[in-house]
Amino acid sequence: MSVLVQPHVAGFLTYTLTSGQDVLVISAFGGQILSWTKQGVPIIFENASHAIVDGKTPYRGGAPVCFPYFGKGTLLPLGTTLNPQHGNARTSIWDVRVMESENAIALRTVQSSGEGYGPTSFECELVYRLSDKLETESTIRNVGQFSAPFQFAVHAYWATTEPAQAVVSGLGHRYLDNLLGYTEYVDTQSSEPHVAPVDRVYCEAADSLELETNNYKLQISTQGCQGTVLWNPGAVHTLKDLGSPDFICVESGVVVPSVNLAPGSEHAVRISYLATIT
Repeated sequence: MSVLVQPHVAGFLTYTLTSGQDVLVISAFGGQILSWTKQGVPIIFENASHAIVDGKTPYRGGAPVCFPYFGKGTLLPLGTTLNPQHGNARTSIWDVRVMESENAIALRTVQSSGEGYGPTSFECELVYRLSDKLETESTIRNVGQFSAPFQFAVHAYWATTEPAQAVVSGLGHRYLDNLLGYTEYVDTQSSEPHVAPVDRVYCEAADSLELETNNYKLQISTQGCQGTVLWNPGAVHTLKDLGSPDFICVESGVVVPSVNLAPGSEHAVRISYLATIT
């Protein structure tokens, strides 16, 4: 096990964790995963050839962190549209602490909750730990003076050259369709492959999910999460920083319902990912 710290040309540091044949790269910019490979097989879609990496633009690919709200805050209980998309955490430089004895990286950021729902600040402490699996531990605290809701999501792009054949088990049936203004529907075949474009929030997802792709199986185990996002824009898209969408996003966190935190209170989110090459 080792942690390699390297400067990026865009002006921030990256941290590479190695455990056996697993290699995980974390960025201080956005506090996010850039890539994860197992036995040389990409588990997380890196998007290195198209992502904009300038230290200012959100990095599309890897596993961005959406905080303190998801999307434009549309699913918060306040009816306020917020900018930028997914909050400022993904374009912030996070404070980083290397925990080499645990083969882990601890990151921290403080973000304002956003105009429209209180002059409150939230702190997020996020630990990535790599062993035979990848574990994330997040603690979100209200460090301001007013109660306010927050959302948090690990926006993971799971690599697959055949997203139309990817199967996700454990999503449940009730979902909100973002392609139709978050209208609620029932998906009686949620464990079948989904035809892109798809942009849904599954409201009753299980604490344990399984993703099966053409290269690997992934077990996702969660604690403290509410709602799971399933997203792929389809082959015909207008995203300038994305080529072929060779991924399926299965995003765990606190999405719907959001969590309201009183001043001084906190909420813990734990997610573990166990990948098996097939």
